[in-house]
Amino acid sequence: MNPDKENTAAIKRNSLREICRRHYLLIAIKSNPLRGILRRSFLLIFLTFHLSPFTSTAQDSNRVFLHVDGSTFFIDNEYFGDRMSGYTLPGFVLQPKVEWRLHDKVTLSGGFHWLYYWGARDYPATTAYGAYPLYDSVSHPLHLLPWLQARIDLTSELTLVLGCLNAFHHNLPFPLYNHELGDVGDPETGFEIKYLSRRITMDIWADWREYIWDRSPVPERFTAGASGTIGLVDERQWSLSVPVHFVVQHEGGQNMSVPHNINNNFNGAAGLEVSKSWTRDLWTGLSCRAFWYHQHGNAAVPFSNGWAIYPEFIIHPNNNWAIAASYWHGKDFVPLMGSWHYSNLSANTPGLTFDHTRVIMLYANWGLGENPLTTHYLRFYGTLYHYLPSTGTFADGTTKEYGHRNQIAFGAILSFFPKVKLH
Repeated sequence: MNPDKENTAAIKRNSLREICRRHYLLIAIKSNPLRGILRRSFLLIFLTFHLSPFTSTAQDSNRVFLHVDGSTFFIDNEYFGDRMSGYTLPGFVLQPKVEWRLHDKVTLSGGFHWLYYWGARDYPATTAYGAYPLYDSVSHPLHLLPWLQARIDLTSELTLVLGCLNAFHHNLPFPLYNHELGDVGDPETGFEIKYLSRRITMDIWADWREYIWDRSPVPERFTAGASGTIGLVDERQWSLSVPVHFVVQHEGGQNMSVPHNINNNFNGAAGLEVSKSWTRDLWTGLSCRAFWYHQHGNAAVPFSNGWAIYPEFIIHPNNNWAIAASYWHGKDFVPLMGSWHYSNLSANTPGLTFDHTRVIMLYANWGLGENPLTTHYLRFYGTLYHYLPSTGTFADGTTKEYGHRNQIAFGAILSFFPKVKLH
């Protein structure tokens, strides 16, 4: 789908985040993870409304646009073994919507989100769609969702979004966010606060995946997070920044018809990132992050705390190519929204855990057409994952030695996002 256009300037200024879909504000949270975010966020919104009153102009107000965002894609993940299974995603996503610029700072949008897989005759009906949804005996003939959004530009640097979110990946690094979620997953729904300045970028959001009714047998589920960068050096050729990320997934709620444990799972990361522009087209970036995992109340995960390190190098030789190499070393780590290549828990073998997960990743992307003025973007990519030896322990206590193994993934995606003025 179309990357978040409000972040175009930041994305173009830092190709590391643009090409490999990576990266924000770490918030100290106590008993309820979302409570601290909500308290700080809405206090900031309240103060901004009163300190920065709206000023409307005839040029900026009362405009209506038609957006027809979408993409057609073919994604093939050739994964084998006891860690995770492969799958293929062929299809398209269509997201037409009408945007009404009600005020120079207020925009309302409405439309629908339609996901179609080639050859699919029915679609699971009771779960939110991620990268690859689970089969469900209850199905619908198509996967169609409403798309509603209210956006308020509180200041030139601060934006509040309610409803469906435009966020493509929240600038999270790949181990914390699988980019296929942005390609084929359901739109995130909830609220988002974005702050973008020359030195600091911040994205705070909450995404409700399961609503809870009174006396419901199904628990409430949501994901909340904060992701940002703090610029330390921003010269003409060099830049140095501190990326910080935090994600929490909550499952629970009150007034349920059946007893249910409250489950909270956390991912966090922080590090350093340096980039250098050698010529007009040649750009390189080097980063290193430390990752953290913690869970409370989740009996399905056999460990409570985990860690990982993740150095990464990227070269951007011209406007079309990006090539990346990275190394991952994790212990007792589970990615909540990221790729399961980086997990110490098997995705396809119940109860199987790995003592250490060490992965070398090589990635190449060729793209054409993406800049603030175009209405389409075509890209081809390929990824090689090389697993280093590890020891696996099954649920019954038996162990197995795993040697070197290669896994590959490749894809072609044509995204389009034309915009027509209606009024």
